[in-house]
Amino acid sequence: STQQTTDTTRTTMSTALTIRQQVAPRPGVLYSTDPRSIVFTQGSLFSFSLHSTAYEADAATIRIPAGVKLCLRTVSVDRKELTEFVKTSSAHGVCLKFSSEENGEMLMVWTYDKDRSGDVFQTGLGIEVEGPRIVRLAAVVDRGFKKGSALNVNVFGSVLKGDL
Repeated sequence: STQQTTDTTRTTMSTALTIRQQVAPRPGVLYSTDPRSIVFTQGSLFSFSLHSTAYEADAATIRIPAGVKLCLRTVSVDRKELTEFVKTSSAHGVCLKFSSEENGEMLMVWTYDKDRSGDVFQTGLGIEVEGPRIVRLAAVVDRGFKKGSALNVNVFGSVLKGDL
């Protein structure tokens, strides 16, 4: 019935992980995005394309509810997108940064540098976070963009039932 559907939806949403990112508009910066968010339920594969930015404040926020664990396994950049990005920007690379409620400092967990990384376009992460937690992920470039194009950093993993 309608009540059962409402209860099931409410239960699913209370055990669902949400990620949200917006690259905010700034004076003199050509690139910004509308807010976007995706909901991942327990048992689903996690995939999100982080828009790179020169500002850590544009990090994606991930809300992990109680009883849910986010497992981040892999990060990658698209080779063609990277080639175009390098041509049109003054940036040397991009890094993935992570912060948690316990430590709000955005710490680097992976770097792609066009001069040092060669043909290595992905790496394993092995980050596991159990809710209830709010964590942040950012794809940060070392310099701004000359044009309105950006480099996306793709993050993959899974959303599991928590162990605690």
